[in-house]
Amino acid sequence: VSTQSTGGDNWPNQGEIDIIEGVNEQNYDQTTLHTSNGCDMSQEPSGSFSGNWQKGTAGNNATNCYVHAANQYDNQGCSINDGYGNYGASLNNIGGGVFATQWYSGAIKTWFFTHSNTPADLINNNPNPANWGKPVANFALGSQCSSSHFGPQRIIIDLTFCGDWAGSVFGQDCPNKGSCTSYVQNNPSAFKDAYWQINYVKVFQ
Repeated sequence: VSTQSTGGDNWPNQGEIDIIEGVNEQNYDQTTLHTSNGCDMSQEPSGSFSGNWQKGTAGNNATNCYVHAANQYDNQGCSINDGYGNYGASLNNIGGGVFATQWYSGAIKTWFFTHSNTPADLINNNPNPANWGKPVANFALGSQCSSSHFGPQRIIIDLTFCGDWAGSVFGQDCPNKGSCTSYVQNNPSAFKDAYWQINYVKVFQ
């Protein structure tokens, strides 16, 4: 798993916002919220974002942010597929890009920009999300999910080899390669591109 996210100290009661997340040979980013019970995004209009909901265990949209929600994989959260080409090898092939997140009392939204399409106001450290167009993910905060589900956050950037998620789906994502732990142990050259190259991380408030 490679992740750039934020998380509160009292997980999941202070929430978690996964901005960049994926596993194995995945070529699309997922934006996901993980919360305590009582945060539901099923009323979010699909036209308010350009991505698509990830699917739960019954083929349903994964719109419940609660980490133990019914009809979703454990700790799946409410998760939006941001579209192909902005994760993994596909992201490397276009030279990377810029991920931006807006978090305020009314919503949590994310955008992805290629370097050539990054808004000038963001480059100039004067971000104005109102000018960025439709976000790839949009999670409204209010009656269906109170903003109190999210407390102070820490920025977390990590690579996890195998683990609960990547390890459990390794067989289907990477057939004929044995177990995840065995593959990692015996094929170090396969991970020569498994690192972060970060130009900057900026926080505006």
